[in-house]
Amino acid sequence: MTVIAVPELERPQIKSHHKPRHLKKLALGPWAETCIEFRFEADEEKFEQLDEVLASQELENGWDLLIAFYNERYHVSVSFFSGQGSVADVANSVAESIRKVFGDLPLTIYAGDANYGDWDTTYVD
Repeated sequence: MTVIAVPELERPQIKSHHKPRHLKKLALGPWAETCIEFRFEADEEKFEQLDEVLASQELENGWDLLIAFYNERYHVSVSFFSGQGSVADVANSVAESIRKVFGDLPLTIYAGDANYGDWDTTYVD
């Protein structure tokens, strides 16, 4: 499985005078949020089934989840704090759930910082 890295925009530097509340507000350090987005073409009729499978993972792991179907493709976005797992572990877990619903199909996977990633560039075809 290949994960495409999303380019990062400039992020604020962590300074010695920053308190934990500053890091949380700026989404830095332990509060840095990683996002993985899966894009794939599949049957829209199975949307509810996919939602059920991924929602249970969301509750179990404490992730944020967004599932959308537009432009004839699914867009499954999973956001999590960097301390909740690695990109590889989360990507493998979600990909396995997607394949349980739809079978083996090609997935385009993007991963990057949820707040400082240049996600707009991933929508240029």
